[in-house]
Amino acid sequence: MTLILNVATAVSLMASAPAGPAALTKNPLYQAGALPTVTCTEETYFAEFEAAQRQAENVMTCLEKAWQPLLAKAKIPFKRPKLVIKDGDRVKACGVSGTTYETMGMYCTTNNTVYIWSPKKSRKDELDRPTLLLSVARAYAYHIQEITGIRPAAQKIFDKSSKRGKKDLRLRLEMQTTCFTAAFLSSVWDSLGYTAEDRTSDDLVWVLVNMNHATAFNNGKADNANYWAKRALKTRSPGSCKTFSAPAKRVS
Repeated sequence: MTLILNVATAVSLMASAPAGPAALTKNPLYQAGALPTVTCTEETYFAEFEAAQRQAENVMTCLEKAWQPLLAKAKIPFKRPKLVIKDGDRVKACGVSGTTYETMGMYCTTNNTVYIWSPKKSRKDELDRPTLLLSVARAYAYHIQEITGIRPAAQKIFDKSSKRGKKDLRLRLEMQTTCFTAAFLSSVWDSLGYTAEDRTSDDLVWVLVNMNHATAFNNGKADNANYWAKRALKTRSPGSCKTFSAPAKRVS
């Protein structure tokens, strides 16, 4: 079965989640408002794998605190994903295998699991480059797309699309993932000791886009990813992430 990026194909759609094309363009999540401001703490030392593991688990808790209330407003059932974090650079999950030299995350829809790989070299630089935070948040954004019906609806259209149509749909999905990730970052940013200026700085956008977007497979222009990231960093709202109804030039 065809994959959209490195994420396993959904096997079922939650009964109460939106379905069909409306799940992409008129999803109740878009009307639910901004993510709440969430207090999230951060480990002070990441060289040891156990610290990275604690931090990943902490970020998962923060993600749940941010997203669950919004799903409740949208009247969409919340489902907690599992977390698996691995020490090392060997990537193997969801039918994907390889090597990574940076902290990276993946979401597998077949078992609703967030996978995180934490190479030792990457952990040494974690406080200067919050790649663990971003990787968990981005993988979780795929989970939100799954349980809100967005990813299953996109997959159905993807399977029947032309090569050009597949590319367009993939880009819309990935730009939205970047946007959802940025909305969460904005909700926890102040509690992590960063300033309001940090939240909208070009440095944060660069890290978000280049560490979690532009370096991945065929995810479009960095300028467009910047556009979606900045919108969500400002509003904290998934309503700023309507990539499926955006002009093609904004998701290319």
